[in-house]
Amino acid sequence: MMILLSLLFAAWVCRILLNVSSYIHLWSVKEYRLDRMLVHLKTKQGSRLLFLPWRRPPRRPKSVGIFLISLLVLIELFVLLPIGTIMKLFVLDIASFPITLIVVMFFKLPTFLYHRFLIWRSIAVLRKHKNMKVIGVTGSYGKTSTKEIIYTLLSQKYKTLKTEASKNSPIAIAELVLSKLKPDHEVLIVEMGAYKRGEIAHMCGMVCPQIGIVTAINAQHMDLFGSLETTMKAKYELIQGLVDEKIAIFNADNSYTRDMGGWAKRDGCLVKYYSIEAKKNSIESAASCRATAIKATSEGITCTVTYNKETKTIPIGLLGKHQVANVLAAIVAAISCGMTFNEAVAACTYIRPIEKTMQPLRGLSGSIFIDDTFNNNPDAALSAIDFLATTTGRKIFVFQPMIELGVYAEDSHRHVGAYAAKVCDHIILTNDNFYEPFIAGVRSADSERKADVLTPSDAAAYIRSHAKKGDTVLFKGKESGRILDALTAK
Repeated sequence: MMILLSLLFAAWVCRILLNVSSYIHLWSVKEYRLDRMLVHLKTKQGSRLLFLPWRRPPRRPKSVGIFLISLLVLIELFVLLPIGTIMKLFVLDIASFPITLIVVMFFKLPTFLYHRFLIWRSIAVLRKHKNMKVIGVTGSYGKTSTKEIIYTLLSQKYKTLKTEASKNSPIAIAELVLSKLKPDHEVLIVEMGAYKRGEIAHMCGMVCPQIGIVTAINAQHMDLFGSLETTMKAKYELIQGLVDEKIAIFNADNSYTRDMGGWAKRDGCLVKYYSIEAKKNSIESAASCRATAIKATSEGITCTVTYNKETKTIPIGLLGKHQVANVLAAIVAAISCGMTFNEAVAACTYIRPIEKTMQPLRGLSGSIFIDDTFNNNPDAALSAIDFLATTTGRKIFVFQPMIELGVYAEDSHRHVGAYAAKVCDHIILTNDNFYEPFIAGVRSADSERKADVLTPSDAAAYIRSHAKKGDTVLFKGKESGRILDALTAK
């Protein structure tokens, strides 16, 4: 009996420790923000907080510190609680998430002070760098891809620095400036993200951009912004923060950014639009930069680019028609920085697929895998499905349900479900968040279409047994990356 109790004790302690590490991983995914965590807790996944699959937290000083302090608190509680051993374990199991929450909040003040110190130092460095062009990039989606393409174009002519990956916060900018900015850098490209008003204004106060790009606005992070109007105002802080030339670049194909262009004209900015949907007698047809004759296939893209009166037909080494808009934004930014039209379009030959963004990979049994696990939102999901429609063979769509869409969540999932059902042969969902509206959309388009919620191991097993030569499997959203990793691990 004692051996059995000892085994139970050891197993329960291991469960608590694994849960604590998974909670810290979850906190890191939510950027240690209570507002984002509260949104997560309202989902089906969040309701199963006590039964999380184990996830390794990042190996960083902050996450290690949170783990160790949480562990010390749990040990102290175990020693002090005046109850039996089994009840102690039960209480610690239930209390492990609240304890990590308290420890995360405890870290807020020292983290804030440390970040403020680094930001202050970075501003001092930036103020000494007087002749550098600074480009700010924001929007609900397309920020990172646009930033990477701008970097590809500008780095052919200028010494250029960009924020890394999708790091788009003040501290990310500060760390980049302090570690990598050199006296000979001529251009700095800064991606700017936000979850509430004031955050982009803060970043503009740091870097003082002369050129600002707003890629598009949609319901992304609506749980935090509360309304599309608030999202627009938060992103417009980039334009309000422009200095000197005040060049504001907007996507004319998105109704919200089109309206923001009107705001920028009112505020005295030099406004430039780009469009892939040119129409007669419209802002789109009058855009500074337009793409026509777009041919997007499973192999890549060709299109004719026009900037003012100059025109050139170019190949683009990316997948998905929607990527053309990001390329146009980059061309306008490059020309605004001093490149000629011919230099900018010639530099487009150096564009390559961005990691985890419509990135083609060799699949199993002659199939093609598309790694689009970087992020997920309604427009990006629809664009990914549009790409699948250009492929031959069976089409398998591995989809992570979308987060933080607020009142738009159910309609967005219903729409994506219906759209996917018309194109895909099989749909695999990585979790059951918003399953009901998604499957309702699927059934409305095709009552026979299969859409299953599968664990990573079951999804990988299904793909191994069903993916054949000529088939395409597209992985959309971060969670689908675990399935892709299982399939591509050597």
